[in-house]
Amino acid sequence: MINIHRIDPRVLLYFSPWISVINDIPIMPEKTAGLLEVGMVRQHFLFNTAIDILCFCHFHQHLLKNNGSNIFSAIGNNPCSISICHYAKQFIKVKIITVFDNDLLGKVLDCKVALALLGKETHFKLYQGKLLFTYKRNEFTVDESQFSLNYFFLLTGIRTNHRTIKPKGAVSFYQLFAQQSII
Repeated sequence: MINIHRIDPRVLLYFSPWISVINDIPIMPEKTAGLLEVGMVRQHFLFNTAIDILCFCHFHQHLLKNNGSNIFSAIGNNPCSISICHYAKQFIKVKIITVFDNDLLGKVLDCKVALALLGKETHFKLYQGKLLFTYKRNEFTVDESQFSLNYFFLLTGIRTNHRTIKPKGAVSFYQLFAQQSII
């Protein structure tokens, strides 16, 4: 557990209308933070949890400078394609950027979101260190260590400009923040 109070106070202040901190646990009653007016939004960042949003923004405070142009949503570990499509329809012409952990779950979530935005779906299974999935009646098997969104696109032939942000030197921005807090 990290000390939430070590997050830059400017980040906590920015998110105070949308994220409450109760017993050092960030609670996000609304699924989207930073929204002032739909027409102002340019980028929509998707995360697993509210703490992920706070830790990411601690390192990327420049994204908070233009109020309302960037919004942030916590969608959990198993988002449904309907809710992803809802975001795409609600925020037309907005660039959706996924900021999930740099592990297998995060990479699969990147794929699921990218597919949902294209109106498509697939199911992933992990079996003995191999990731199995079927796309357009083709079965694929990939070593867990080789899998990425880019590799998924290469295998399936999907062409998209979907963007992800991964932490450098850590599995998650939460872990990166925790490492920084120890120093």
